[in-house]
Amino acid sequence: MNPTSNVLFLTRVLLLAWLATIVLPAAAADEGDQAKLKTVLLDGKAVTMDQLKGKVVMVNFWATWCPTCKAEMPGWQKFYDAHKDKGFELIAISIDDDEKLLRSVSKERGYNFPIAWRYDDRTTDNFGDIIGTPTLFVLDKNGKVAWTKRGRVTVDQLSAVVDPLLKN
Repeated sequence: MNPTSNVLFLTRVLLLAWLATIVLPAAAADEGDQAKLKTVLLDGKAVTMDQLKGKVVMVNFWATWCPTCKAEMPGWQKFYDAHKDKGFELIAISIDDDEKLLRSVSKERGYNFPIAWRYDDRTTDNFGDIIGTPTLFVLDKNGKVAWTKRGRVTVDQLSAVVDPLLKN
């Protein structure tokens, strides 16, 4: 190759590398990765990973229009009520477009676990693009992703993951 060809080749490689950083989505947190989360709950309370250290945390991405979420959430409410005093926390992050509807549905369905709205300009995380609901992340007491699942999760499945983490 002559010097001009080398420069053109290098320019193309650098351009492709730069385009890849723009076009490709950021990788989502995977098992073993340190989770990042900063949000404000519907009640106005700010939540950060520092505040959650020492707790096993379930971060559940959901939507009011999701039939699986609608079916699962009463079970999550019971699970939360039974485990919140044992070092468990649930943060339900809605991907709904309409915050007003989210507030209304959450109140109507009687959810009292912490709920945040992902698109309020006050939520940052490293959970990546949520392409299906529900999408669930369970974090260990150090804030690392211990388990992740997209789709239906039974209370028994969740217990099998959370209970051993609570004992550690």
